[in-house]
Parts: sequence; structure tokens; C-alpha cells
Amino acid sequence: MKVRVFVPVVLFFCLFSQSVRGESDLGNLVNYALEHSRNIKKSAMQIEEAGFKQREIMAQGLPQIEGSASYSKMMLNIDIPESIYGMVPETYKPVLDQVANIDKIFIGSVGLQITQLIYSQSYIVGLQTAKKSKELYSILKLKNEEDLIEEVASGYYMTVSLMLQLETVKNSLRNLGKIHEIAELTYKNDLIKETDVNRLKVTITNLEVTKETIENAINTQINYLKALSGMPGDSTITINARPFIEGFDSTPISAEFQIENIPSYMALMKQADIYKQQTRLSKATYFPTLAAFGQFKYSSYNTEYNLNRWNSMPTIGLSLSIPIFKSGATNAKIRQAVLKERQLNEDISQTRDFLSVAFQNSSSEYKNAMNLLKVQKENKELAKRVYNQTILQYREGLASLADVLNINSEYLQANNSYNQQIIKCKTSEIKILKSTGNLKQLANTK
Repeated sequence: MKVRVFVPVVLFFCLFSQSVRGESDLGNLVNYALEHSRNIKKSAMQIEEAGFKQREIMAQGLPQIEGSASYSKMMLNIDIPESIYGMVPETYKPVLDQVANIDKIFIGSVGLQITQLIYSQSYIVGLQTAKKSKELYSILKLKNEEDLIEEVASGYYMTVSLMLQLETVKNSLRNLGKIHEIAELTYKNDLIKETDVNRLKVTITNLEVTKETIENAINTQINYLKALSGMPGDSTITINARPFIEGFDSTPISAEFQIENIPSYMALMKQADIYKQQTRLSKATYFPTLAAFGQFKYSSYNTEYNLNRWNSMPTIGLSLSIPIFKSGATNAKIRQAVLKERQLNEDISQTRDFLSVAFQNSSSEYKNAMNLLKVQKENKELAKRVYNQTILQYREGLASLADVLNINSEYLQANNSYNQQIIKCKTSEIKILKSTGNLKQLANTK
């Protein structure tokens, strides 16, 4: 893809497939990513999956109905000893003959079984655990959203940083082009040496190579942003870097550290709740389980294929299961659950310390970046005045070409340093928002 950059620097890539027009600010990009990111879609599916898991466990406490039906043919070979015939009255011998002639029996049965759980501590605790698991996935989705916002914002600011570097290089090439024209005329009048002109050409060529390198880096960064945001490869993003600098708000942001609002900490606390439930679930195996059941069964037996006589055998009752002795298995399972809970508590304490340090460091970094921005702004204004004075002196013959090249480099470096310092302020702002759990504010950034 060919990249064209204008002055002020405007880089045209794909805008989103949704109804967005004009330039792509950070807020638009973040909102698009939150809607189309594959990781966020996966997180939403995990929440839905946890909901179905909760329904599955809930169903175990509701009536369970099972139907059954069977049909079989039993093959017989009945051999009645002659001694039996001598032991029975004459009137019953025909019956024995009928029995001896039976070579098969047809058996059919249909039934319905209903069970209803009345009491199970494991069921109660399991249902509570499933609910907390769903809540955990909701928190993890929030954490994934903040991680995505951080990546998108960092990638966005990296792209702006490269675009501003490109602008600096293009300005340098434009200034050196004008100086080269003056140097050519001066050389033709034998006022400077040919080596001075060649030195200027070498500088311009090096800057052209740098320009191509930065343009390629911008293209790569834009493609990364598209992949990160779930955009099709042939979509476009439009970024205008110049208003980003000119409209920069130097008002310090205010952020209050409340660890309960940080998704990573919220996830650990919810995980601690689930571990407590796991301990209760292990203890629940000590309790009995009571269920009611009913069986409604019809069966038929016949020596012929036709089953026309059915017998009903309904049964209702209660089933009670009482755990008595498991050789210490339940106690060992409980101890494992308790140890896992204690381990997680250590992780929570450590995370609390790390998050507190992260907030302190990000606050310090942000304040330092804002202070340096004032210094860089003053330095840029000073470098611009010196540059204008040196150019005027060169035209009047009071400054050498080497002086012009040096001051041009210093001026552009001061200008670039100021621009990059603004980027540092914005990246440090990302860190402080992340450390306070407020990264979603960037979704409203213009």
C-alpha cells in the first residue's frame, strides 16, 4: 500500500466499516476495537458459557424425568423329567405338557421414572459457585477491555509519534532544499567550496533514506492497529497528527487511586470468593442428600408375539444418602482447598502492593513528563529564534554553511523533542489511567 503524507501531516488509511466519517480520533478507534476485537468477542462468549453452566447446575435441583421401554424374546428349552409326571395328579399332567411345549416367552415393559432433589448441600453451594464464576468472567471481560484499550492507545500514540518524526524530516528536507539552492548559487560565484555543496547533498540523501524508513514504519504500525482492532485488512484508518499537537491540553489530569476499581484486583477478589466456595463445596460432602422418586412401570409376558395384557407396578419413595466414612479423603480435599485459598490471599496482598507502587510510579512519571514539556516548549521557541537569525546572517554572508546546517539540525531536533515529549505525556497518562482502572475514559477521547 502506498503511503502519502501531507503537511500538516495527514496519513490516510482505512476508516471503519461502520458509519464513521472524517478523521479517526483515538476515541473512535477504541470504540471500534471494543466492538470488533476477537478477544473481546471471546470474553463475551465465555460469559454466555458460564451462564449456561449455571443453568446446567440449577437444573440438577429440578424434577428429572426419564422414560424407558424394552422388548425381548426369551428362548426356552424346558425338559420335565418323567419322575415329575409320577408325582402329580392325572388332572395336572396336561398343564405340564403345555409348560414343556413352551419354547419362547415375549416380554415387554414401559416405564416412567421421576426424581426430585429435596436437600443437597453440595447442590446449594455449587449453584452459588456457578453464579460467582459467571461474575468472574464478567470482570475478566472488563480486564480484557482495559488491556485492549491500553494496546490500542499505545499503538495510536506510537503512530502519531512516527508521523511527527516524519513531519520533522520533511521540514528538514524542505529547509535544506532551499539552502541547497542558495549554496549552488554561492558555489557558482566561487564563494564556497564544492565540498560544502557535496556535504549538503549527502545530508539530504541521508534524510531521504530516513524518510522512507519512517513511512514504512508508519505503514507497519497502521496494519498492527487494524489487526488489533479486528478491522479487515483492506479497511482504512485516517489519522491527522498536527491537530494532536496543536490541540494538546496541558491541563494535568486528576486521578484517585481506588484499588477496588482496578479490574485485575477485582478479578483476584472474585477468585478468592470462588475459592471459599470450593472449600464449602468440599465440606458439603459431609452432609446427607435427600431425594424423592416415583416409578410407574407396565410389563407384559406372553408366549405369543401379541402382548395384550399389561400389569401396572407403580412405586414411590424417598432416597437418603448418608456419608459415613471415606478414610480421610474428604478432610484431605478440604485441606487442599484451604491451602489454595491461602495461596491466593498471598497473591492478593502482593498484587495490592504492586498496584500501589504502579500508581505512585505512573503519577511521578506523568508529573515529570508534564514538567519537561514546559522546558521543551521553551527550548523549541528559542531554537526557532536562533534558526531565523542564522538564516538571515547566512544570506548576508555573516554565517557559514556549516553554521546553517548545525542550527537547522538543532532547531528540528528541538521541535521533534517537543513533539515527542507530548507523546510521552500521553503515554504516561495511559499508565496512570490504567493504574486507577479508568482507561475507558479514552473511549471518549477526541
